[in-house]
Order: sequence, then C-alpha cells, then structure tokens
Amino acid sequence: MKPITSLVKALDVLTLLSSKSTGLSMPKLAEAMNLPRSTLARTLNTLIAYGLIEKTGRIYRCGASFDQWAQRDRQHYWIQRYRKVLEHVAAEINELVLLGMHEGNGVVHMYYIESDQMVRVAPSPFTRHNLQVNALGKLALSRRPDLIEAIDDANLLEELSEIQRTGVAWNREQSVPGMIALATYGFSKSPTEPMIAVAWPAHRFTEESSARALASIQEALERFRPKSQ
Repeated sequence: MKPITSLVKALDVLTLLSSKSTGLSMPKLAEAMNLPRSTLARTLNTLIAYGLIEKTGRIYRCGASFDQWAQRDRQHYWIQRYRKVLEHVAAEINELVLLGMHEGNGVVHMYYIESDQMVRVAPSPFTRHNLQVNALGKLALSRRPDLIEAIDDANLLEELSEIQRTGVAWNREQSVPGMIALATYGFSKSPTEPMIAVAWPAHRFTEESSARALASIQEALERFRPKSQ
C-alpha cells in the first residue's frame, strides 16, 4: 500500500529537526529535504499548528511539546505533570475537576478529582466524549482549524469563535441533563497539551462559582508551571 506522501514529508521534517537541537532555517531545511519551499512551508505550518515544532525568528526546531508528545506513557506523564494543579483547584472549589485530552474523534478524561458534596457530578473515565457538545471537546475543536472547516453548524461555529477569543468552553446541559461544565487550557494552548474542566450539578452552579473556578485554575497553573515553561 502506498504511504500518504504529506504524512511522510511531515515525519521526515520531524526526524530531521529532532536531530538538530539548535534548529534549522527554511533554506537549510529546503536543501536537506529537497522540497519546494511552498510545500515545506505548508508542512511546517501544520506542525506548528499541532504544537510539535516552534519557530523563533527564522529558525525552526522541535519544542517542548514534541518531547511530551513522544513520551511512551503519555497518560502517566500528564497526570504527574498536572496532579498538583487539579488538587489545588479541587481543594478550593470542592467540585469535580477533570484533566482531558483530545484523542482522535473525541476527548477522554485522563484523571479527575471528585468533590465531597452530597450531590455531585459523576465522572465518566475511559469514555470518548463528543467534540461538539463536551466542554473539553469544544475547546479542543477551537484549537484545530482543520476540523473546524468541516463544521456547517452556524451556532457551533459562532461558539467556537467565542472560545478562541476567551479561552473558555462551556457545556450547559448539552451532554448530560443537570450538569454544567467549563473547560480551559492547561499550561499551553498547543493541541498536544491536556485541558482542564470543572463540572457542577446545575442547581449549584452560579456565574460567580465559574469565575472562582477559572481564577483558581489560572492561579494553580502559574504556581505549578514547570520551570521549562
């Protein structure tokens, strides 16, 4: 079976850049890859959008997101990286706090901390959740222009535009009656980075509680941000 040419080119670029810690310029890359600059530019821009490489001035290199993406046991890696953040938020707001990741055609919950409230939202681990109704899913979609192109729902497109502006996505009882959830970015906006969500029973949710949750998340991200970032 013939391989997908564009994918092979992207893998070749990643292989080359991963061997050059100082990075390479476009002319050096074009020479090494023997590709037209227009083709190479499209490949590089795609890899930048996906978060696997970064551009500083005229130099392209694999960034921290590439190293994280290449982890053999990524789920364990991400849980350890975000555990203190989620513990901080859960202790402050006493509601369900989730760590989620975009995988294929949905999002999955990698880790969560439940509240000790008498009435609480039940997490659903090991389940692939719909990108277009789940708060984490909408946030994931907002980071992927290629996936947005296939959407023809005007209301959803307007919502995704608002998410891109604010960095916050909502699920107001769209997937589960009686549950409201918000999602926001983790340590970066990269499509390869996990996202954080908080969920409430609808009867306990207020706009004030959502503002408090977002403030707590931002405080925790700053407090526990890895030194490499």
